[in-house]
Amino acid sequence: MTRRNYYCLIAGLPDLVQDDKKLHFSSLKVREFLREELHPDDFRLAELFYLPFDHQNLLNRLFNKEKGLDERGILTEEQLDALVVPKLFELAKKEDYPAYFYRFGQLLRGKEEVEEQVTREEACRFLTTEYHHLLLESKNKFIRQVGEYRLNTGNILLALNGRKHNLPFEEAIIGDNLVALSVRKNRTRDFGLSVDYPDIEPLLQLFENDHLLEREFRLDSRQWNFLDEITFFNYFSVERVLAYLLKVFLAERWFHLDYEKGQVMFNQLLSEIESSFEFPEEFSQTYGKKR
Repeated sequence: MTRRNYYCLIAGLPDLVQDDKKLHFSSLKVREFLREELHPDDFRLAELFYLPFDHQNLLNRLFNKEKGLDERGILTEEQLDALVVPKLFELAKKEDYPAYFYRFGQLLRGKEEVEEQVTREEACRFLTTEYHHLLLESKNKFIRQVGEYRLNTGNILLALNGRKHNLPFEEAIIGDNLVALSVRKNRTRDFGLSVDYPDIEPLLQLFENDHLLEREFRLDSRQWNFLDEITFFNYFSVERVLAYLLKVFLAERWFHLDYEKGQVMFNQLLSEIESSFEFPEEFSQTYGKKR
């Protein structure tokens, strides 16, 4: 598989506004920038990380119709409507959708009262499960690593919450890898994972933090560090760009949850852009241009 380097793309990444509480720098702007700068095959990799916003838009179409469209999703309102309205689905083109979205439309086909026959939990589980399968089956190693990291972290936190509140969680666990099998069956503190999954202990310690906002921030900071680790030797490849995009999502989330923490993340992004990339001399006069 041909690997493409994006020496100048990094130099052209959108500026961060440090002294304004309005979100001038967003994942929407980054997507449009990447659409122009990335090879189409690489841009499709970036789009994978926008699909969870389509999940939410689709769930809102089914169960919360008054909720507005999140523009970060890839699918249009018309495409979403075609998935949930049987008569419109008959006209939908399979190639216009990620495969699992079209399969979801097929599941709904013929149901006149979707809300009564498909629960929000069932729909959410289908979309989440299929999305993780999509990431884990990617030909790109970075995509697979991110998919596995998110799957394992999500399953462990789900199990910890279920165990803490004495709720059944086994059927909600996604996948059948080592972590998934262990959290379903093992009742010890670490689910028997300390040897084979060393990251379990940091997660257990994070979960013991009763301050929910602080816990969430530390979890996202952990993901930030993970992205740094798996792209340490990816200097100018698409993997470096994808890691940057995922960090934008994290910073954007905290911009809305907690401005000060969000600003810390945005400033960290700015610092990384300014200090982590040294450009070859032949690119010094072509700021932001594709080659």
